Amino acid sequence: GTLGAVSEMKADMARPSVDRQASWILGSEIEVKILEANPILEAFGNARTVRNDNSSRFGKYIELFFSQRGSLIGAAIETYLLEKVRLIHCEEGERNYHIFYEIMDGASEHELKEYLLDGYDKEDFKIINQSDTMYRRDGVDDQEEFDS
Repeated sequence: GTLGAVSEMKADMARPSVDRQASWILGSEIEVKILEANPILEAFGNARTVRNDNSSRFGKYIELFFSQRGSLIGAAIETYLLEKVRLIHCEEGERNYHIFYEIMDGASEHELKEYLLDGYDKEDFKIINQSDTMYRRDGVDDQEEFDS
């Protein structure tokens, strides 16, 4: 996948974050932090296209920092949104970025109220209803993704 080279380099541990960040956490904590960022990054950067339900619409540059002993001690990650037009228009059969659907399906009543989304449904927002494609074909549940 997108991180194949990095994964081989450090046993499937590199996952990017949404904004550029430098982490200086010692030991395996940094590996956990990098791994935990993946679902968030995928939600904000992946979308359903005509050919692929989880297509990456972003690029990233990852710089890993190692101690002299070879242990991972930090990372700097920069993410680039490559397909900004998707924010305002989706073709028929495509979905916008997963995060919009995940929030609407997975957020609690309290969260929806806090985000001023209470009383609304996915169909109420042009940003996600214009293609009439609300669901993924690959069986991934938006509510479960939001909760994870």
